[in-house]
Amino acid sequence: MEDSGGRLTGEPGRPHRGRPRDPGVDEAILAAAVDLLAEAGYARLTMEQVAARAGVGKASVYLRWPNKVALVAEAIQHRSGVIPEVPDTGSLREDMLAFLRALLRGKSAAQRALAAVTGEIASNPELQKAWRRSVAGTLSACVRVIVEHAIERGELPAASDVELLSLLPLTLLQNWRLEHDQGPDDTVVERIVNQFYTPVIASAPSRAAGDER
Repeated sequence: MEDSGGRLTGEPGRPHRGRPRDPGVDEAILAAAVDLLAEAGYARLTMEQVAARAGVGKASVYLRWPNKVALVAEAIQHRSGVIPEVPDTGSLREDMLAFLRALLRGKSAAQRALAAVTGEIASNPELQKAWRRSVAGTLSACVRVIVEHAIERGELPAASDVELLSLLPLTLLQNWRLEHDQGPDDTVVERIVNQFYTPVIASAPSRAAGDER
């Protein structure tokens, strides 16, 4: 829509609402969604339960999120605290270890909520799409920063496939959870980092046979 001066005032087709959203209500809903995910899992979670736990009307939830998928995707990303800060230790190996360990050691409720979602996305295309746009996209962007820093320092070749290296650890951790029906631990993280993110230090070249004494 446009005002008298031709400026956009809102999304087309959406009626103007006179009262802005209350951030406190948003926070209560997102917190309730994470708690219920951790307690009951994704399949048993309902918008009505979230509204009741948050102490708001069901309409307040649907006003903000059109369905459960949209609510869960935002709750995991913005309320659960599962997105660690990107470390910058000066070492690819140490940066990747620190980031992936922090990812596994999030708040306990957040980790259970995260497990509930990752266990569901393989059979839920709609949730998988929302997951990729929100949490997975943010996490892979964080890993990308680590990889790009390693390239700038010369730890990785300039021609490295940044996109592939950014997706790899998250995909491996997710698949581990699905294949083993339990979350990965520090040992799994170390295996991933040792295999893919530990630059090989070239050994000193051996002297030619004619130079040996």
